[in-house]
Amino acid sequence: MTDKNTPAQEAIAENATLLKILGRLLSALDASISGKERSILVAELSNFNLDGISEAESKLASELIKRALESLDH
Repeated sequence: MTDKNTPAQEAIAENATLLKILGRLLSALDASISGKERSILVAELSNFNLDGISEAESKLASELIKRALESLDH
């Protein structure tokens, strides 16, 4: 039996530096946005359409959106 990485695990491994940068940007954004603006951003990210992009780009975008929502939606 082989262990296969999930698309999210592959996106993380292939884009570790980009995800570190995103983490720092999200920390700054988290500290500076609140109220209605925060709610609007969460809603827009939740409904972001990834149709029509490559599978690799979709995996990365999905992981970035997931992390952004986790950071903002608390």
